[in-house]
Amino acid sequence: MEKLLNILARATLTMVTLAAFGFAQANDPSGRWTATLQRGDATGVAEMTLKVAGNHVTGTLSEPSGQTLQIENGVIESSQLNFDCSAGEHGGTKRIHFFGQVTADVITLHNESNGRQGITMTFHRVKD
Repeated sequence: MEKLLNILARATLTMVTLAAFGFAQANDPSGRWTATLQRGDATGVAEMTLKVAGNHVTGTLSEPSGQTLQIENGVIESSQLNFDCSAGEHGGTKRIHFFGQVTADVITLHNESNGRQGITMTFHRVKD
């Protein structure tokens, strides 16, 4: 009986470990993402490349204007993504905070800068 319980305990532990690993992989936002953005009559594509190590996120965000921003202070906790970028503006630099929700194939990001809410962007995973 003890041997049977030991086998059952190992099998349960293996299943829980594999399920947790699968969940983590499904919610890992590492990779390339794109969003189509519209401002007035103009439409452009933003591209985001993310790399996750633990809960630390690095990468870049390229705006339709051609400016590429480095992701700073990136953190993912559960399905919440937060990071900052510094962008050039009128000869100076402004700090932009991004925050949003991550699923397997969609990242919905909001941003704010200088106390003002920005736009909401919906990024879709690029499947290479």
